[in-house]
Amino acid sequence: MTRHVRQYCKIANSEDGMGKLFDHATQRQLAIQNEKLSEMKAQMAELAALLKSQRAIAAHPPQPRSEAPIQINPGPVTVNNGPVTNVQTVTQTIMQNITLRPWSGEDRIVIPAALVKEAFTKNARLAEYCRFSDEEKVDAERAVPYVVEALTDLVKRAHATDPATRNVYLNPKRADQVLVFDEATWKVLPLVEAIRSLFDSVAGGLHKIMLTDKERAQLPFEVQATASWIPILYDDQPDEYVKRAKAPLAAHLTNCARTAPSDMNELKH
Repeated sequence: MTRHVRQYCKIANSEDGMGKLFDHATQRQLAIQNEKLSEMKAQMAELAALLKSQRAIAAHPPQPRSEAPIQINPGPVTVNNGPVTNVQTVTQTIMQNITLRPWSGEDRIVIPAALVKEAFTKNARLAEYCRFSDEEKVDAERAVPYVVEALTDLVKRAHATDPATRNVYLNPKRADQVLVFDEATWKVLPLVEAIRSLFDSVAGGLHKIMLTDKERAQLPFEVQATASWIPILYDDQPDEYVKRAKAPLAAHLTNCARTAPSDMNELKH
């Protein structure tokens, strides 16, 4: 090998040979990337078709057929010779256009103070968290499930109250992937990355509310004293909260797919 390298190897002994080696390695990497890109495009096209079919089924569910027994009335037949009334059935279709919030924007999901108040007063688990002492609220182990509950609950309530924030849908064939709407197109993201972005926005929204006197005043004192800890605790170990929230948020995003928009035929990565 040493003799070959010193006497005969054009790659080791000339710039032209080394350049050819770089070109070869680059072309090989590009071929691998193109193959992966083709696979991803095929997955996105398949996902788009599945979401469209799910939306069609949810909008027009099949109606069960009921076959009632035929009854024959042997009694006398009465003939009505009066005027005939023409009955017409009019079906009205209401079209509603919804502008989705871009995923890359700061307001991918909006958490108003009214939504925070609703979550911490109507969710029994969060109401229990409000009754904790200050030491219990910030306990590293005890507070974790309540912080996860708060972040998850606020995401669900935001999606339920504002259709424009339904800009993320779970891949029905890949539980680790989601589609997100970014500007004028859809793209694929890992589920964990999407949850992290949602939780970052929720925590940021809570922090902003606590710093704004007008919005903070809309919350009961016990909610203020509790919700203010959520972004602080989340920032300490965000990956742990995202990990614990994967299952409930995956189920929530599956439900959101029933109301997926219809214009998802052309997807771009």
